[in-house]
Parts: sequence; structure tokens; C-alpha cells
Amino acid sequence: MLRAFVSALAVVALTGASAADPLSDFFNYEAPRLPVGGDCTAIAAEVGPQSTWYGEFAGNRRDNLNDRFYPFSARGCFRSEFDCRIWHQVAVTYLDGGVIVFARCERGAPGF
Repeated sequence: MLRAFVSALAVVALTGASAADPLSDFFNYEAPRLPVGGDCTAIAAEVGPQSTWYGEFAGNRRDNLNDRFYPFSARGCFRSEFDCRIWHQVAVTYLDGGVIVFARCERGAPGF
């Protein structure tokens, strides 16, 4: 009887020791990643200036820690309209509840 109790206690102790700390994810903060647009010169050389998609995005990013808004803008070139629109969605996610001020995707790399 005592042997069974000690065995059960050992199993409970080992199970409890391997359980994850419920606050471990709280301290593993990872900052949101900035949306990265493609290099216009390289993409225009690859697919041609008329086939290159140019994207711009501007908005106000919300900081969760102090509840303030900070301006954010980005731009880049893409091989397709689909890639540009996906990039826009990543930028919207980066705003973290902030306001979108301006967004566009258009064909034709600037300056070519």
C-alpha cells in the first residue's frame, strides 16, 4: 500500500514538474515585424518596368503598452498585384488596431 502511494506521488511530482509555467508566454514578447517591400530596381529588371507593381502604405500604429499612436509608412515593388495586396494586409496587421491613412497598389515602377 505504501509502495503504491509513493509511486503515485512520484508520478504526480514528475507530471507537475514538466508542466509549463502559465506565465512563460507573457514574458516572451515579440515585436511585430515590419512589412518589407521588394527592391524596385531588381524587380523591374526581372519582370520589366511595366509589369512591376508599386505599393505604398501609410497609417498610425497603435502601441499596446502606452495606448498611443505613431505614424508609419512603407513602400516597395512587387512582381504581381497579389503580392502587393498581401503586403498591404501585413501592414494592416502591423498597425495593431491603428488607422489606415493611405494605401495603393498600381502597375508601373516609379522612376522608370
